[in-house]
Amino acid sequence: MADQPKKMNVVQLTFIVTVNMMGSGIIMLPTNMAKVGAISLLSWVVTALGSMAIAYGFAQAGILNQRAGGMAAYAEDAYGKPGYFQVFFLYFLSLAIANVAVASSALGYLAAFFPVLTSSPFATCVGVIALLWLTTVANFGGPKLTGRIGSVTVWGVILPVGFMSIAGWFWFRADTFAAAWNPQGLRLIEGMGSSISLTLWAFLGMESAVQNSSAVENPKRDVPLACMFGTLGAAAIYILSTTAIQGIVPNADLAKSTGPFGLAFAHMFSPVVGSIVMALAAMACVGSLLGWQFTLAQTAKDAADSNMFPSVFSKASHSGAPIAGMIIMGIVQSLMALSTMSPNLSEQFAALVNLAVVTNVVPYIVSLSALFVMMRDAGTEPAVYRRNAVVAVLAMVYSIYALYASGKDAVLGGMLVMAIGYVIYGLIAPRLALLGTKAHKPIIAAASVIAFAVLVAPAPRPVHAAEAGTAMSGALVRIKQSGAMNIGYLNAASPFVYRDNEGHAVGYLAGLCQSVADQVKSGLGLPALTVNWVEVSADDRYRALREHRIDILCGDPETLTGRRFISYSLPVYPGGVGALMRADASPGLKEILSGDTQAHRPIWRASPAQLLNTQTFSTVKDTPTQRWLADRMNQFELTARVVNVSSFEEGVRLVLDRKTNVFFAERQVLQDAVKRSPASDALIVLQRRFTDVPISLGVARDDEDMRFFVDRTLSQMFASGQYRGLYVKWFGEPDQETKNFYRLAVLPE
Repeated sequence: MADQPKKMNVVQLTFIVTVNMMGSGIIMLPTNMAKVGAISLLSWVVTALGSMAIAYGFAQAGILNQRAGGMAAYAEDAYGKPGYFQVFFLYFLSLAIANVAVASSALGYLAAFFPVLTSSPFATCVGVIALLWLTTVANFGGPKLTGRIGSVTVWGVILPVGFMSIAGWFWFRADTFAAAWNPQGLRLIEGMGSSISLTLWAFLGMESAVQNSSAVENPKRDVPLACMFGTLGAAAIYILSTTAIQGIVPNADLAKSTGPFGLAFAHMFSPVVGSIVMALAAMACVGSLLGWQFTLAQTAKDAADSNMFPSVFSKASHSGAPIAGMIIMGIVQSLMALSTMSPNLSEQFAALVNLAVVTNVVPYIVSLSALFVMMRDAGTEPAVYRRNAVVAVLAMVYSIYALYASGKDAVLGGMLVMAIGYVIYGLIAPRLALLGTKAHKPIIAAASVIAFAVLVAPAPRPVHAAEAGTAMSGALVRIKQSGAMNIGYLNAASPFVYRDNEGHAVGYLAGLCQSVADQVKSGLGLPALTVNWVEVSADDRYRALREHRIDILCGDPETLTGRRFISYSLPVYPGGVGALMRADASPGLKEILSGDTQAHRPIWRASPAQLLNTQTFSTVKDTPTQRWLADRMNQFELTARVVNVSSFEEGVRLVLDRKTNVFFAERQVLQDAVKRSPASDALIVLQRRFTDVPISLGVARDDEDMRFFVDRTLSQMFASGQYRGLYVKWFGEPDQETKNFYRLAVLPE
């Protein structure tokens, strides 16, 4: 009895379930939700109900079947060994992939304190591998030790998230929440549907109780309780905390944050408190990885115990830890982490990560469908049978909908993985039929090699990456190699792009550029992509692109002069020059610049030219407006004084101080400057638009790969109407002329 491995009790198992669900999911969840908007919170209703139904189904299956293997053992009751293997294989595959992603997420939090961890792709890779092995070795102590560590690290989530769920409402602002409700202008169904897979990902882990059933003291009682309590508690915390944080942090800031809870606590208290919360989040993320690494090893052990995997995975220490299997999987995961260093392999790895939700949900459906056979064989009472059947059907319907919401690419990838699973099973089936025959033992080893090859070998690549292929060049190559994307912008160009009080680049163009960065992240397979916002001056912006200090320029009026130095994207805003002056300016000057003068009407005893020659005009230097004004001055042979300022703010200030009479600049920028100025009553912007100069994003000249990437992203945003939420936020409702502008900008696929 002294050598009997120590096992987990119901409390420790519930902690394992909770930390597996909340460890990395909830930490980044507010950021992911903010990218859709607060409207995505509605998907919690559907997902919480669906997840509870799934958890209930697992709980009932756990009562009827206490064999090792969890979901795979349930599937075996209805579908035999093929069902067991397919569920095991898909779940095992998803865990192996997801754990590397969780390690990357944990490294991101740790990098806030140790920047060297993400200073280069090599450093990031080494850090991820180190975390994988740290959590692997920590599991050598067996399930009891894993449960104890998990019960400590989970407090890194419970404390800040629990506080946010309860006390965060004291900092909740209804206007902040309202502004974050639907920034993309999505319909209700679209807003909910776009977040189903996201919210379900947060609940993945509810099955870890059944997967660890063989390491539990009383599985018949403890597994169902851990499933239900863990899922119910996580659902309540998810809904309360994510709703509260949406009303504390502005949506634009939340969507860009790599530590949303740390950012929220910094808003609520101070940056120091925010840093403490970041440290707790990092601890929880590592604890989550620890729990998932144990679940991965236990899943392989259960399969080996059922002769579905090499026997080496079934060997356990006195403490109940399958150390040999852990070491093997540590090596495989290290190879997967190394793949992120290679431009090609990292794209393949990113494609596999996108399969994680699908490869989790398919085992849910298969194992839940087995509940009907299990209840029949167990002679379940009719009333209980009907109740369980209704809940199981609802759980499977939700799971199928979640597959649909995951997108066609992920579902197609899942089908390919399932096909590979059947190929592998075909190799091991003879061994199962002739169990114990030594001649067939090499077959299981060969099948295992194929399974491991699936984890690290080439896989279907994301659409953009595939199109870039080996011909990818320019900025995309630099981004792949460095793991960072540099976005250049001119500050103080509100509402297009400017730096807010917290130092973040915000505005309409900033939102578009962030969308481009998000596409780069997914398309190039860079889940840990760092986006750097680099402020450039008007006279240095083209040089910054040419010298590769920035990868894209976030907004520039499209002109022939500009085309000598950079390439422009699709137009993103119908810009044009406007005029700012004091409200008490000369009526004659207002009439002339507004174009309201009439030939038969004298203007203040002077000709228009005479009046204009007495004025002082200003523009921002090295801009198309400066060149336009110079051309107009030459055309009309005017001798008025012109002052070239260095910023929009300086131009507005000179008008207020009566040092210049008129400030010419992009009309929308001028309107925003008046709106934000404390002396707004003293300023006016003329209705007239002197030019029609569209604003576009800029890329380095002849960098066609990057230009295609940007144009495709913009075209899809314009075609889907996704741009509208940003436009309404910064400019108000677009008129019909503006809608036509964006409709005409769309390029067909």
